[in-house]
Amino acid sequence: MEDEPLRQDSLPIVTESPQEEEEAEIQFTSPSLDIPAEESANAVEDIDRADSPVEDPEVTLKNLQDTFQNIIDDKLANLPLRLIDTHSGIQYTNNDLEGIFKESEEYQRLYENLPVTSVSKFQRKVNEFFRYAMLSHKWASAKDEPQYWQIKGSVYEMDAPREISKLQQFCTTSKKEGYRWAWSDTCCIDKTNNAELQESIISMFSWYKESGITIVYLADVSDISQLKDSQWFKRGWTLQELLAPQFIRFYKQDWQPLVDSDKNHKEELLTAFKPGVDHVKKRLSWVGARTTKKIEDIAYCLMGIFGIHMPVMYGEKHNAFVRLQKEIMALTDDLSLFDWLGESSTLHSYFAAHPRCFMTPTYDARQDSTSSKFEFRLLKTSKRITSGLSSSALKLVKDVLSNPPHGRFIANGRMSMPFFVHEVATLVPNQNKPGILSYLVKAEGLAELEVIVTQKLEPSYGKRLAVKYRIVRMWEANLLQRQGSTGGEAPQADAPHADTPDSPEPPAAEPKQEKEKEKEKGKGKEKDKEKDKEKDKERKGKEKEKERKGQRQGNTAAALIRRLQEPFVAQLLCSSGEKQPWRRVGTTTRVIAHASPGSVNFRALENVIVH
Repeated sequence: MEDEPLRQDSLPIVTESPQEEEEAEIQFTSPSLDIPAEESANAVEDIDRADSPVEDPEVTLKNLQDTFQNIIDDKLANLPLRLIDTHSGIQYTNNDLEGIFKESEEYQRLYENLPVTSVSKFQRKVNEFFRYAMLSHKWASAKDEPQYWQIKGSVYEMDAPREISKLQQFCTTSKKEGYRWAWSDTCCIDKTNNAELQESIISMFSWYKESGITIVYLADVSDISQLKDSQWFKRGWTLQELLAPQFIRFYKQDWQPLVDSDKNHKEELLTAFKPGVDHVKKRLSWVGARTTKKIEDIAYCLMGIFGIHMPVMYGEKHNAFVRLQKEIMALTDDLSLFDWLGESSTLHSYFAAHPRCFMTPTYDARQDSTSSKFEFRLLKTSKRITSGLSSSALKLVKDVLSNPPHGRFIANGRMSMPFFVHEVATLVPNQNKPGILSYLVKAEGLAELEVIVTQKLEPSYGKRLAVKYRIVRMWEANLLQRQGSTGGEAPQADAPHADTPDSPEPPAAEPKQEKEKEKEKGKGKEKDKEKDKEKDKERKGKEKEKERKGQRQGNTAAALIRRLQEPFVAQLLCSSGEKQPWRRVGTTTRVIAHASPGSVNFRALENVIVH
């Protein structure tokens, strides 16, 4: 990702004094005597229009007041619900801030000069007044951190609880950095108010993103060499506090800057970050080794990273991470969401139980295409590949090409997923690996493969048993890599039309000579021949286009078959009964399947219900 340029209003500096700025904006330049007559006339017309009695000054003033009020309202709507005044140490609600701003000298000056104050200047002044700093830190025990209900009066005058000094130092540092307002997650959220708690958790990523500065306090770091071992990098919530802000400063345990620089410390650590649902596996893996005090928070701390909003419901435990995965699935076709190892969720077998399940490198099946197990040798031409298929198999290929699957969906806790299905003939314990849950599997169209699972399975020796197994390959849209142009039919030639003479025809009443009639007749025959040639050329062109289209379809079908012969990441499904839904079996290692050597085979796509 490319670095995003830092917003000027996010930097904790003041470019010029308000007085200097006002003087710069109030200055006018007298018109030059050398102005062209046309421009001078336009200028006079503009002045006359401005002074025209058609515009009521009271209406104009009212419109300006409404515009400026909207600017204030929009700013307040994006601020945290509570902020601490770093000058007084008093905590205020979002509703209090408007009154404080309107009582300030800055607002009074703006209001007095409202008719000559530009919208951009007012916007800039509002942004400057409401700039705020955010604290990022690792919590001590809850009883030692200052909570919302404990804040009485100025935080500077408090001597308890134990970590009050951290809050005081944060406010003092924010003030030194030039920020009037400061926010801390310890005391700026009323956690007894469920509505406020939910809004704060959902909005927290954007609050950090819109902050002027995020001050990261590292209580266990006294030297930069200790940075990588800090507990701050091992907590779930601090991940978004690293990714979201545009400007970060790190402070050591003595509240001295970690780096002796006034620059953005974040630029020295990582590039700019944007929330989204791309690279799902990678984003989920970022919190795999991090911890949270509450089980649900491992999901909630990822909402901002994926740009997802979902209800916060403490008490749902592991269901929070399943809900997060469902929300991600609804917004992307990225199959890396299902590329995990380890325990599946007890709520749905196709979702991982924890982000740590994604902490495995992404697999590229093409890396195994030259392995000794990959004995199948592809034929060189698409025609020979497709001709090797039966007519029914070829029809299945064409059906997939003409009507590919549209995705996955969940209803009543059951998910419908398009798979290439390989029925398992035998699944037996691997005698060469005692002590681990290793099984050897033989499935239709595949070479024998090994699966190492997280739970003991009932063996299948080819007899009809209650438990059935399948090896499946998930449908991927990139399997359809069309080769060459995919353009439609060649445009049809325009319908024949009568030639238009260069000059008007002579009057019909004037008789023509016999010689001229014969001459015209000869010309007509020549035109008929030319038309016949054009039609023949058009017919041959259509035949060639039809042939090229058939070749393209053959190439596309061959490309699909080639890709399906490559090794792929497989999953093992099991079902406990004839009409029971299929469940994914958790594995501790990635299952890599290879096509059976010696022949081309194509499995039909099947929508499988999994739970």
